[in-house]
Amino acid sequence: MAALRRACLSGALLALLLLQLPRLPAAHLDVAARPEPILAMVGDDVELPCQLSPNANVSAAGAELRWLREQESPAVLVLRAGRPQDAEQTAHYRGRAASVQNGLALRLRGVRVSDDGEYRCLFRQDDSHGEASVRLKVAALGSDPHIHVEVQGNGEARLECTSVGWFPEPQARWRTAEGRDLPSASESRDPDEEGLFSVVTSVIVRDASTRNVSCCIQNVLLGQEKEAETSIPAPFFPRPTPWMVAVAVILTVLGILTTGSLFFTWRLYKERGRQRKNEFSSTEKLLEGLKWRNAALHAVDVTLDPDTAHPHLFLYEGFKSVWLGDARQELPEKAERFDSWPCVLGREAFTSGRHYWEVEVGDRTDWAIGVCREDVTKKGFDPMTPENGFWAVELYGNGYWALTPLRTPLSLAGPPRRVGIFLDYESGDVAFYNMIDGSLIYTFSGVSFSGPLRPFFCLWSCGKKPLAICPLTGGLEGVTVVADATDPSKGIPRSPMGEDAASGDTDMLHSKLISTQPRQAEP
Repeated sequence: MAALRRACLSGALLALLLLQLPRLPAAHLDVAARPEPILAMVGDDVELPCQLSPNANVSAAGAELRWLREQESPAVLVLRAGRPQDAEQTAHYRGRAASVQNGLALRLRGVRVSDDGEYRCLFRQDDSHGEASVRLKVAALGSDPHIHVEVQGNGEARLECTSVGWFPEPQARWRTAEGRDLPSASESRDPDEEGLFSVVTSVIVRDASTRNVSCCIQNVLLGQEKEAETSIPAPFFPRPTPWMVAVAVILTVLGILTTGSLFFTWRLYKERGRQRKNEFSSTEKLLEGLKWRNAALHAVDVTLDPDTAHPHLFLYEGFKSVWLGDARQELPEKAERFDSWPCVLGREAFTSGRHYWEVEVGDRTDWAIGVCREDVTKKGFDPMTPENGFWAVELYGNGYWALTPLRTPLSLAGPPRRVGIFLDYESGDVAFYNMIDGSLIYTFSGVSFSGPLRPFFCLWSCGKKPLAICPLTGGLEGVTVVADATDPSKGIPRSPMGEDAASGDTDMLHSKLISTQPRQAEP
């Protein structure tokens, strides 16, 4: 009996010792990834590599591979036996993440700002596992800086520089033509809904000897920058000093005395000068009126082309009005669609002749309208200048401008609510008229056009006030424009000989915020 008890006690002790022994750890897989960060531009495709050690007795095709961000689930991409597991994939990467290089690398299509960060690749097979991480850095080079100059009443000049589409957050600085840095008066860098930064910076120039100033926006990650230079327009006077005031008072007194002695002579010539001025003004207005009426004889029916419209632009009223919204529409990607500037072209293309149309701008605070070559670059932020195929005027920052290389300021008697545009292809002229009084706003003249030209429209800020193409008010002159027989799929009318234009398609895009009832044309 004692021997049996000793045998039972020995067995129990042996079982207890076996339970206390540590379990054998699971086998570790040697997984490697690229140690240095991978740089990708917004909108490009990128590949993130991940490798198994050659000594690992594991096949990637038979293992489970997970690409993860900060959380275990949902994942960027999950593969089991080489097949993707869509149910475990986060919605942000569906249709964008795929495996390449026999499942050992992750490809991301159309890189976004939100893709920036660390990615982990995790291999599992049976009890073996291993993981590695790779860093993705996302960058975007923004638009060319846009400088607005305002000379204030005290003689100071205030310059404001804007640029959009940067990532990561850029640096901005002002400097003179001699390379001297100027301190910024204000600066803001705000991200949009896609995470891209918009930069607005300003500087106050008080030194009258400073004529040329440049604005430089730099992407530190890329080591690249974009710069724009402008000239401070005259007159730009320094602040008056006491001695200047004294001299001005003395000169004023002398002027009054001299004026008194010449009073009767001045009265004699005053009436004669007034008569000459009235005669000249009447003749000038008559000539401008004749030019505008001649232009109106060549009216064409312009409609908007939805295939070229930026996704934030909403077209309605039979493709006659355009409105810039906050929401981005899901539209098919096309080579002819603007993807950066919020612009849209007219359907009509002109290769000869004279053509006239009117645009109701109303009381919108910013817009750009005119003509452009049909083949202008619609991707990216190329400047809208004649060198790049644009002939247009704009309202921006409470000022009217002609979009010449250095932007020409325009002096108008009053804000136009409706603008007439006249294109004379053979003469190389594009003229803009204020339809309140028929006065000339600006003319691009002597241009040597080549290839088709199309009406051009652009909005700079969101709001419920649209741009609208005005209806024809009289009979049309010339030959009816027909569609280009060489490209019937586009349905874009061309005008090789005349001025009339075919109407657009009946299908239209509708804004959910704007009524689609027809608008009353302004008289």
